[in-house]
Amino acid sequence: MFQLPLAIPPHLKRSYRIARVFLYVFFIAGTSLFLVQTFFPTLTFSFNFRTPSSSKNSLLDPHSDKDIPATNGKITQNEMFITTASAIGEFSLADISFSLEKKSALPNTLEVTLKRSYRSFFLPTGVPLTNFPEESLYRVDDTYYALRDGTLYPFVSDNAYLSRYPDTFAIDESRDFLANHLVSEEWIGYRVGSLVSFADGVFLIVSETEMRPFGSPEILLALGYRFEDVRPASEEEIGIYKRGRIILIGTQHPDGTLLLDTDTNTYYLIEDNLKHPLESGDYRNFIRSKQTPIVVSSKASEEEAKCTFEPGLFGQSFSCQT
Repeated sequence: MFQLPLAIPPHLKRSYRIARVFLYVFFIAGTSLFLVQTFFPTLTFSFNFRTPSSSKNSLLDPHSDKDIPATNGKITQNEMFITTASAIGEFSLADISFSLEKKSALPNTLEVTLKRSYRSFFLPTGVPLTNFPEESLYRVDDTYYALRDGTLYPFVSDNAYLSRYPDTFAIDESRDFLANHLVSEEWIGYRVGSLVSFADGVFLIVSETEMRPFGSPEILLALGYRFEDVRPASEEEIGIYKRGRIILIGTQHPDGTLLLDTDTNTYYLIEDNLKHPLESGDYRNFIRSKQTPIVVSSKASEEEAKCTFEPGLFGQSFSCQT
C-alpha cells in the first residue's frame, strides 16, 4: 500500500519556495567555501600587544631592528618592527593589517617588507670557527671524561662522546687518575643540535640539559632535518635531559645546527644566537660527518616583497597586500 505525498497548503507554498531557495543558496555557498579553502588555503597570523604572553599569538618574537623586544608594541620614529610568521608550503598573496591605539600619532608613511628563510639564517653573522672547542679529554677503562675547572665530568655513553669529538682526542689514563680528581655526578650528553630517538619519539637536543620533541614528522622535515640523521638513544642517555616544549614550525634552530648556503658554498654553525662561518678543516669535516647540513640560500633570503600601508575606513587601522 502506497501513501501519496501530502500536498502543501496554498498559504504555505510561498514560504516553502523561499525556504527551498535559502537551502540551495546555503548548500552552494558552503560547497564553494569548502572548495576555496581546500584549493586556496589561507593562514592567519596575529599578535595582540595587550596580551603578549597569550598562546593565541601566532606571530613570533616581535622585536626592533636593534634586537630589543617589542611585545608592548611601542616603536619609536625611524625604528623597524620585526616579527616572524611560519608556514609550510607556498603562498601567492599576503594581506597585512594593524591597528594603532587611539592616542597613537598617525605615521606619514609605513612600508612592510617580507623575506623568507629559516629564522636561524637571519641571525647576525659571528666570527669564523676553525677549531674544536678546547677541552681536556680522557678515557678511563670504558668511560670518557672532560676535565673542567679541576673536575672530571663523565660522558653518559661512547656515542655521546663521539657526537662531539673523535676517539683519538681522549688520553688513556688508569683508575689512579680518577683518585686524583673530583668526579662530578653530572653527565655530559650528546652534542647540542643532535637528533635522537627513544621509544616512538624523535627529540632535538637544544641545550646541555634539555631536549624537545617534534610536533609532527612534517615539522621535522619542514625545518630542514632528515630522519637519516636521527640516532637511537638509550633510556640512560635520554634520562639526563629534561623534556622541553614541543617543537613547532616557527621554532628557531638551536645551537649546534649546521647550515649550508648553496649560493656561496659557506657552512654556518649556530652558536650563542649567531651564525658562525665554519671554515674548512678537521672541525668542519667532523661536524659534517655527524649532521647533514640544513640547506639555505642567501639569494633567496634577500628577495623581498613590499607594500605600503594605506589607511582604512577607521583612522587608526592600516592595511596592504603584496
